[in-house]
Amino acid sequence: MIRLFDFLRGLAPQPRLIWAVAIGAGLIALAVASPFLGLVAVVYHIGLVTIASRDLALLPGRSGYYVRRSMPDPFSLGEPEEVTVVIQNRAAAGLMAKVSDHAPADLRPEPREVSGQFDPAGQLKVTYRTYSPRRGAYKFGPVDLQVWRNEGWWRRQVRLPEPREVAVFPNIVAIKRIQLSLRRGLRAMVGMRRAKPPGASTAFAGLRDYVRGDDVRRVSWTATARRDRPVVIEVEAERGQQVIIAIDCGRLMTAPAGDLDKLDHAVNAALMLAWVAQAYGDRVGLLTFDDRVTSFIKPERGTTQLRRITEALYAIQPEYVEPDFGHAMTHLALRVGRRSMVVLLTDVQDPEASRELVAHALRLAARHLVLVVAMSDPAVMSARDDPLDTTDRPYEWAAAEEVVASRRESFELLRRGGVLGLDVVAGRLSPSLVERYLELKERALL
Repeated sequence: MIRLFDFLRGLAPQPRLIWAVAIGAGLIALAVASPFLGLVAVVYHIGLVTIASRDLALLPGRSGYYVRRSMPDPFSLGEPEEVTVVIQNRAAAGLMAKVSDHAPADLRPEPREVSGQFDPAGQLKVTYRTYSPRRGAYKFGPVDLQVWRNEGWWRRQVRLPEPREVAVFPNIVAIKRIQLSLRRGLRAMVGMRRAKPPGASTAFAGLRDYVRGDDVRRVSWTATARRDRPVVIEVEAERGQQVIIAIDCGRLMTAPAGDLDKLDHAVNAALMLAWVAQAYGDRVGLLTFDDRVTSFIKPERGTTQLRRITEALYAIQPEYVEPDFGHAMTHLALRVGRRSMVVLLTDVQDPEASRELVAHALRLAARHLVLVVAMSDPAVMSARDDPLDTTDRPYEWAAAEEVVASRRESFELLRRGGVLGLDVVAGRLSPSLVERYLELKERALL
């Protein structure tokens, strides 16, 4: 009895069986009026039971299914990714199936149900997409499976346990893409010439053919004689500088900017910059703060340092408090004595609201190269740039233009004091920040 109950558990009729049972009920009702219809009803139900029983016998039982997931480890913040579910059972070869994975709703799985068919070897492989808008730890639950024969009468539902804990880290996929580009020798700033301001230290970078406009003092006469054509020496900024990434985790960084909030955009950009700076031989450090300094990682090189920074970026959370720029910049000045590039990822408003930020950035710029980076809200930029095609659009445009103009004024105050600025749409933050870093390396300002 227990075995029979376990075999029948999870069974559900297909729509055609429900219709067949309804027709049989109609024949029974009509049998009252005619003995012949009663005989027809008996024969009909005997045939229906035979066909349904045969179909049920051809469906495999609840056991014998094996499931595994193939997924990113870890997931990347703000990156579309795929999860593949593979189910095996030789007895299910050729069966139709529908899979519903108990993926965390916060990962935005799409579609929630995926249909497929077991191949002749009894394997089913289905794929769905995810998108991770928040960092953190998540749990996958079991996999629900429905199987049935094509043109069959029954459908069996099976729940396959496959618990899995995963984490959403800062965007690792973007790091792999730029890593591949660097390995192929691609430049983020195509066509940019190396330059050396007076007093900047340089290092030998290679030889290349002379082109009009090159400094004749860089001609390598030995290489020129050997190749029988003019050859110049290329130099680049000396490696081994320091980059400190400071991230504001205060109230304004909780604001949404597209699919991610501003802090998560900053986290992705910080990780990409840390990786590129390390690849170029610079020491990289990290400072996070809100109304206090929440973490500080001193500048170092190497993969261990990148792992420390990645783990710290994974863990930071925004606080609904006003950031204390004075405390953060003082802490940085005391801990970092050597001249460094300080990249401050924050939000910039009108000059009055950003007064503390401007004052302390200017003070820090007396000793370090300071780059203040802010993200523009895509919705605000769209309101300013889209056509004025409705009666409400002029008001939206005026409000958006006022916001953009006030930010521009704050950046102008920073520029006059020797502080560099970068204001980009949030979705373009990571590549724009890397391009700016490489530009400064090219200009030997670090």
